[in-house]
Amino acid sequence: MGKILNINSSDLFDYSDFFISIFINEPSFEGQTKKRIAMPKIQKILEDIIQNQFLLWLSSNKKTSIKLVEAVIERSLLRTDLSKFKELERKTIKEKNRLPGKLVDCSSKNVEGTELFIVEGDSAGGSAKQARFREKQAILPLRGKILNVHNVSLSKMIDNNEIQNLIQALGCGLGKNFQLSKLRYEKIILMTDADVDGSHIATLLITFFYKYMRGIIENGRLFLAMPPLYKITYKNENYFAYDEKERRIILKKNEKKILPQITRFKGLGEMPADQLKQTTMDMEKRNLTQLNIQDGIKENTKTEKLFDSLMGKKAEERYNFIQENADFVAAIDI
Repeated sequence: MGKILNINSSDLFDYSDFFISIFINEPSFEGQTKKRIAMPKIQKILEDIIQNQFLLWLSSNKKTSIKLVEAVIERSLLRTDLSKFKELERKTIKEKNRLPGKLVDCSSKNVEGTELFIVEGDSAGGSAKQARFREKQAILPLRGKILNVHNVSLSKMIDNNEIQNLIQALGCGLGKNFQLSKLRYEKIILMTDADVDGSHIATLLITFFYKYMRGIIENGRLFLAMPPLYKITYKNENYFAYDEKERRIILKKNEKKILPQITRFKGLGEMPADQLKQTTMDMEKRNLTQLNIQDGIKENTKTEKLFDSLMGKKAEERYNFIQENADFVAAIDI
C-alpha cells in the first residue's frame, strides 16, 4: 500500500504519449492566449469516458496491466530514491568540510598518491590510524557488515549510515551521477580481516562499487589489502605468512631451528600498529591485489551472472555455485 500511495501522475504521464481527438461546437477558452479550454461539463464527460474505457482495457489485458502497474511503481520509487540521493549529493558538494566523523583524512591537498583504506570496525581503524602515512593515507572504519545493495532500492541504500559515510568520503557521486574526476583519492583499498567475515565484508563492498561506482574498478582504482595470516617467531626473528602454502615453506626452511611460536591473526585490530604498517600498509613493502573487469559483452554477462548468483535473493543459485566450485577450496577457515 505504501508503494501505491507514493505514486503521482508524473510517474505515468512523463513516460507516456496520449492522443485525443474531439470536435466541440462553440468552444470557450481561458485567457487571451487561448491555450486551454474552459468547459467543465465537457471535461467531466471526457474524464468519465476515458476512465471507464481505461478500466475496461486493464480488466481485459491483465498481463499487460500488471507490467504497467509494476513499471509505474518502479518509476515512483526511482523518483523518491533520486530525490534522496540528490539531497545527499548536495551535502557532499556544499559541505566538503563536513566529512564523515569517523573518517581520518590524509593531509595532502593533491589526489595523486593518496589512498583511502576502508577498514572493518573501530579496533582495526585505531591500528590503521597509528600505522598510516599521514600525508597520503586516509582511514574510514565501517561498523559491521554493510548492506547488500545488489537487490535493494536506492532509497533503502541511501538510508544506510555506513554507505552514506562511504559516499561522502569518496565525493564522486554514484550511478548516473558518478564522476571519476571528483574521486577524492587515487586508490581505494579494502582492508578487512583475514577470515570468513572479513571476506564477506570485502565482497559486500565490491558489490557496492560494482553496482554504483563501476568506473572506480574499470579504471584500476580499487584494491584489496593483503594482511598476513600468520606470524612465525624464532627467538628474535619474525616471519609473516600470507597463506597456508607460505606458512609451510617458512616452517620447512627453518625446521632445524627450535620450535617456533605461531600466531594466527584473526583480526587486524589485534595486530600491533608497527606490524600492520610493515606487512600491509607500507607503500614499499606491502602486497595489493588490484580488482578489474574484463572487457567484452561475453565477460560482462558472466560477471553479471556471478553477482546474481552470489549476491542475489535466490539461495539455490549460491548452493549450486558451491556445489560446482567446492573442489577449489583447499582449506576452510572456521
